[in-house]
Amino acid sequence: MSERIVVGVDGSEHGNAALRWAVAEAVLHSSEIVAVFAWQMPLIGIPGAFDRDEMERLCQVFVDEAVAAVIDVPPVPITKLVAQGDVSASLIEAARDADMLVLGSRGRGGFVGLKLGSVSQECAQWAACPVVIVKQPGDV
Repeated sequence: MSERIVVGVDGSEHGNAALRWAVAEAVLHSSEIVAVFAWQMPLIGIPGAFDRDEMERLCQVFVDEAVAAVIDVPPVPITKLVAQGDVSASLIEAARDADMLVLGSRGRGGFVGLKLGSVSQECAQWAACPVVIVKQPGDV
């Protein structure tokens, strides 16, 4: 049975580096990739302001395009998963039976000065599998 590598995808440079690293690792070990994009329904006080099905569809388009922008022709199977909910919890759940979880050191969140993003830190602490955090050149 092939290994399964879960990678967080958010379209950021750090997330793209994590996806490239995960694919290279998957090629070495004949693994499959699960690319996960997690999203949360915006909090707004107007009932029905957002259509959940439309948001889900847009997120699926986003993850499809984000993966395609980084990996033109996948050399390994890549499943694209959209998860609604807390980003850290969604990634931890997606990696529950995985062999590895791969994340960028920082994503789209704020506080650029943080050395390790809060999602990366939480996943490293709570994931049931090994977590690889891919840094970009120039990261301190």
